[in-house]
Amino acid sequence: WRRWPLFDNLYKLEAVPVATVQLRYDGWVTELGESPMAEAARRDVTRPSGLDNLLYTADADFSCFADLALASPEDYRKEGLGSLLQCVLTPGDPWIPKKTEEIVAATDEQVRRLFPSAKNLKLVWSNVVKLAQSLYREAPGMEPYRPDQRTPVSNFFMAGSYTKQDYIDSMEGATMSGRLAAAAILGRQAELATNASVA
Repeated sequence: WRRWPLFDNLYKLEAVPVATVQLRYDGWVTELGESPMAEAARRDVTRPSGLDNLLYTADADFSCFADLALASPEDYRKEGLGSLLQCVLTPGDPWIPKKTEEIVAATDEQVRRLFPSAKNLKLVWSNVVKLAQSLYREAPGMEPYRPDQRTPVSNFFMAGSYTKQDYIDSMEGATMSGRLAAAAILGRQAELATNASVA
């Protein structure tokens, strides 16, 4: 299929490595309060407390992170334990050659710098997953190589965050590309959701 430029161009996209770090604590890391009441909430693992959202920062090597014990409690809450932070180190180029212990220590140090109120919490478990080829590297000149959802092969459509759509290589980009692929299959223009007014 490389005889078609659309497929041949895929080989011009460079992948970027990513390291995902999971850190489990004995309390709630993102409980931000400084009062004695907030400290008690931070330590009370029977009552979740903190920021329940996907978070972004420019002040750490991980671009985005979330407390999975808050954001997805059904899957990630553990009795007697607190936060399970998942931090994504991207681009992961400097992290791939490092030992797991180094990556965990550096990430934990940055978490505690972002959330100084969690300085007394204990890190009780950690895990690191390294992907040598994950997202495509967003670099100057790469945009023309991203493929359309419609292809020159009959009844073959493509979706994925690397395809042509207006978002970066992300979950949002993957979702938008799926909408564009569905629209191409149906022979329609993709439509974005509209805000419905609430009465």
